[in-house]
Amino acid sequence: MHQLPEELVINNINTFYQSIIEMLNDGRDIIFDISKVSQADTASIQLLCVLQKHLLSTDHQIQWHGNSKALLSSAKTLGVSEFLSLGQI
Repeated sequence: MHQLPEELVINNINTFYQSIIEMLNDGRDIIFDISKVSQADTASIQLLCVLQKHLLSTDHQIQWHGNSKALLSSAKTLGVSEFLSLGQI
């Protein structure tokens, strides 16, 4: 399980992107703990969507652990909460 940062924002996107690349080498579902996310911007949500799209093409997906009103709200506002399967948590 990978802990998402408290601020999931464009200023942290490069570090987040690099960690995603490392996670993809495992070739399995990626589990994120979102319980500490207090801010999530459009760039970060877009990166999560790209990751989800890639994982789905390999018969995997993002799995979520915990709860984050900020992440859920941002994904809902952008209309991608269902695609990211965030509505199920």
